Amino acid sequence: MGLAWGVGYYLTQYLFEKNHEDSSGLLKLFIGIFVTAWIGAKVFFLIFSSKHKIYQYLYADYFWLGGGFVFYGGLLFGLAFYFIYSLYLKKYDFQKSYLLVPGLVFGHAIGRVGCFLTGCCFGSQCDLPWKVFMDGEFRHPVQLYEAFGLFYLGYLTLKWVKDKKRNLYVVTNYLLYYSVIRFIVEFFRGDEVRGIYWLSLSTSQFISIGLFTISIILIIKMRINHRY
Repeated sequence: MGLAWGVGYYLTQYLFEKNHEDSSGLLKLFIGIFVTAWIGAKVFFLIFSSKHKIYQYLYADYFWLGGGFVFYGGLLFGLAFYFIYSLYLKKYDFQKSYLLVPGLVFGHAIGRVGCFLTGCCFGSQCDLPWKVFMDGEFRHPVQLYEAFGLFYLGYLTLKWVKDKKRNLYVVTNYLLYYSVIRFIVEFFRGDEVRGIYWLSLSTSQFISIGLFTISIILIIKMRINHRY
């Protein structure tokens, strides 16, 4: 996790410098996003994944300082902080949002490799040649499925930045692509903390549907306004 956040930060700093942007306020923004994303990932875990252990985790130091995260919780809380910080408090130029995306994606990809090495967020039963033995049986290496998808998405975001794509183009396409990746990958998850609800869809799949819908609406609006 430390490597993931470190790569995300230094890649973002590199992109700022390469695009001749002032990165002096980047550290404060990074710390704010880090703290709120950490809390959001924990809160979502408590709400959707902890089940009968919610009170045990709620008052445990090892939970708040250790494992047990839901990425979408971190993303949504981090975005909320970012919108307040940039649009309301005017502490950061919102039009530079696209420079933050590649670092987020590559950091997330590294984090999923960490999930694979730790053995959390494991896949469902699998008999394919690339199966891995995890949690008592052979399973889909679902963490690597998502990591590969994220590394490719990271490559695309770097290309979009290099090609000088518009700010909202990069942000909305990131949300669009990742929502699709996550929705598909969730079908291969086998751990019980995914939070499966209506129609056998997980919490993350419902959030993916929401983000996909929002992204499509924004893309259509940008096309109508010739800003895509």
